[in-house]
Amino acid sequence: MAKTFLTWIICSTLVNLSFTLNWPTEYHGFCFNMHLNYMYKVKKLQNCTVVVGDLKVMPFEKSTVEDFKNMSFPKLKEVTGYMVVYRVFGLETFSDLFPNLTRIRGNTLLYNYALIVYDMPDLREVSLNGLLKIDRGGVIIWGGPLTCNVDTIDWNAIAPGSRHVLSKPDKHCNFPCSCTRNLATNRCWSNKKCQIFLEGPESYNCSTECFGCRNTNTSLCTLCREFSYNQKCVSRCPNDTLLLTDSNYCVTKDECKHLERWAWNNTCVSECPINYDKSKQRSGQITCVPCFDCHKTCRNLTIQSLSSIQAAENCVYVNGSLTIHIWSIPRVTNELRYYLKNIVEVKDYVHIYSSISLTSLDFLSSLQRIRGQRLFNNKYSLLVYNMHNLQTLFVSNVTQKLKVDRGTLRFYRNPMLCMQEINKLINLFPTAPTKLDIPQGMNGYSGVCNSVSLHLKIKEMNETSAIATFHPLAKDVHYTVLYVRIPQGINSSVVPESCSDFEWFAINVFDTTRNIVEVALQHLRPASNYAICIEQYEPTTRHLSRSNIIKFRTLVGKPEPPFILELVASSSSVIVIRWVDHLDYRNDIIRYELDVILVDILDKYIIARDHCVSRDDDLYDIDFSRHAKVMRPPRNYEKGCESMCGVLSSVTIGAMVEDHFEICDTFKDCNSESDRPKNCSSNGLIKTLALDINGRKKKYQVGGLSPFRDYKFSLRACTKDACSRSARGTVRTLHSNIADLPYNMTLSANISGYIFVGWNSPKITNGPILSYTIEVYPNIMNQKSSDMKYVMLQSWCVPGNKTNLIVKSNKATKYFVRVCSSTLVHAYICNDWCKIDVTADDASHEHEIIWWWSGVLFGIFLCVFSCVVGYKFKKRNSDTIPLFDATSAHRQESEPPASMLSDFAPVYRVSWLELRDLS
Repeated sequence: MAKTFLTWIICSTLVNLSFTLNWPTEYHGFCFNMHLNYMYKVKKLQNCTVVVGDLKVMPFEKSTVEDFKNMSFPKLKEVTGYMVVYRVFGLETFSDLFPNLTRIRGNTLLYNYALIVYDMPDLREVSLNGLLKIDRGGVIIWGGPLTCNVDTIDWNAIAPGSRHVLSKPDKHCNFPCSCTRNLATNRCWSNKKCQIFLEGPESYNCSTECFGCRNTNTSLCTLCREFSYNQKCVSRCPNDTLLLTDSNYCVTKDECKHLERWAWNNTCVSECPINYDKSKQRSGQITCVPCFDCHKTCRNLTIQSLSSIQAAENCVYVNGSLTIHIWSIPRVTNELRYYLKNIVEVKDYVHIYSSISLTSLDFLSSLQRIRGQRLFNNKYSLLVYNMHNLQTLFVSNVTQKLKVDRGTLRFYRNPMLCMQEINKLINLFPTAPTKLDIPQGMNGYSGVCNSVSLHLKIKEMNETSAIATFHPLAKDVHYTVLYVRIPQGINSSVVPESCSDFEWFAINVFDTTRNIVEVALQHLRPASNYAICIEQYEPTTRHLSRSNIIKFRTLVGKPEPPFILELVASSSSVIVIRWVDHLDYRNDIIRYELDVILVDILDKYIIARDHCVSRDDDLYDIDFSRHAKVMRPPRNYEKGCESMCGVLSSVTIGAMVEDHFEICDTFKDCNSESDRPKNCSSNGLIKTLALDINGRKKKYQVGGLSPFRDYKFSLRACTKDACSRSARGTVRTLHSNIADLPYNMTLSANISGYIFVGWNSPKITNGPILSYTIEVYPNIMNQKSSDMKYVMLQSWCVPGNKTNLIVKSNKATKYFVRVCSSTLVHAYICNDWCKIDVTADDASHEHEIIWWWSGVLFGIFLCVFSCVVGYKFKKRNSDTIPLFDATSAHRQESEPPASMLSDFAPVYRVSWLELRDLS
């Protein structure tokens, strides 16, 4: 069925094209309605940047793979209409053919589709690697037996809100994407090219004029937010240019003329608006002039697709009938309101049936008359049937002014359309409808067409629960409480039968014996808007009625934390933080608390490792991802801007956009908060900082930080009653090129080669000082400073907590000394060489010290030597003879006596002089 339908679309297109074949033309990069059906015509795309109109490549049944080798059109970036590639043999991929095609606007559609790739026998992959956006219309990829990677593309991200027809992959297509671990964004065009999302990693560097970009140069945008001029994005067109409304390009008058258009009201148009007519002036120029009763008249209109809706643009008078039969087209109501808003009069009849997407006929907002010259079945001028979701008819101004000349109306099988709505039109028709024209019970039978007053009231208990109270009218009546959460930004009326994505919850009430019934509403979301009503069903009469829908809002409570989008170091002393709020709480946030804390590194952890011995070269490899944390927010958070563009900051090179991971789902103590730090600084650089950011600022720049240091950021969103838990992030500042240099050196040296080196630690450092290295060049032969390279360098390394050292070098008359430091950034950065001379005064002073110490040592030596010599001399010349051996008490009996008579007489000494006197 699908193949037959698609074949019919393509064949009908070929028939239409057979009458409109023309040579492709190009002028200044603009090409108009390119239909390429021969190989020599394909080359006409060589200089095309924008195809104003449609691009049709079909058919090429005799082409081969060799024909498409080395064929590429890198300049083509945009197609304003639709693009069809049909039955092209030999084409295996679009990656080389259209490498930079970024946008298909879909201003004109083929049926409901803007991109159609059909019946491609040799196509192996689509690979439109640069395609970011299809503004209008869906996608058809079908009929390629070899085509793979059709289902690995997120077509809803490229063409949101549209219906797509995609072929299922064959068994040979087994090439999973390996772009990211997140299944939602793990999309690829092929095994070599990942899909680029408009809100993805490469769109964060965009300037304010860009809607998306893929380059760090902010002037190179892939899509422009406003207008394009000379391949650059601008906020408005220059004065000497015209606006090409098809693509929002600014073109010159000459370019407009070559597009077969003309200038009017600073725009380049192909047809005049309502109440204006095309006119050729005497100078030959074409313009639009006001006219009266020159409205566009269209023949019979049959609205079935987006292309047929667009064909009715500017139609004021329908010279025939208006038939609307739309089965299911996403967002079709907005299309109808835009293109059918000018219809004022229908000559015959209005026929609307089997359009499941329509809930109202308010898109015919200018309808004033139905003449009824030719009636449907010779009776009806308005027929509405099989409209399963139709709830209202025309707007009030149409109902009050509508004039019907002939015929009557017919309504049936409209389950949601109440008779009150139909009764508003009956008196407008000259012929009253019969009971067969509007059968009883055939309209509004599934809807709630009667209202009942039950005095419904809501009392909010806390942020997740509320109590609904009402007064039941009877005991034998069934009551059901219906409630729904209304998403942020929805201002339209919400009813249970509406075709919407809202999920209504139902609570059946069983006990209705009390005068006041209370129903507890549990598991509500905080700070959210809800709509609630009560349906009443009478079993005896099978009558269904409903109370008025009232809205209430749950309490705020403790808000959810903000989400940090960017935490980026923009310099060695500045970090930029940008965040968004949770969608439920954004209207309640009045201020923010931001804490900044330096992640300090203690000296004991630095000196625990000898950085003079074990030097890790990988330590100095800069990890740029540490200087920027860029996160993609979850769905329940705001977007900073449409393209996630950075305003204050430019993301550091090497930073990757990461997907959000909720760590609080893993750790139980995530909600614990510490006390806020006090403001503290050292040497004019911030160590801790506590900021209160008032208002609705979503970005902040913190300056005065230490270079190449990790700072921990904690951000909280506060309402008037409470603050959220902290959103945390850690980022490192960039390094400074003027840091890490020791200064204020103190030097002294002597002729023995001893040198005292002292210095002050650098005022600014890139992280902690790991070690110092003292380098010395001794000038032995009185070399010049330029000859130091011929002298052996001497060096000594000390830990980073030392600031002086005495070193022993070779003896010389002068020395060249410098101190080098090692940090997390610089493995070796040195100050300037300092020269120290060993002077004659230093030498004489040295000799005086040596002679003085020599004299002291010689005197001590003489004193000790004299004492020793005197002691020996005295002992040798002593005249004292011992008469008794004092060692007898320690001898054994068997040993012979050491002295004569020592065992029999006491010890007594007699001087020799005394003996001489006795004699």
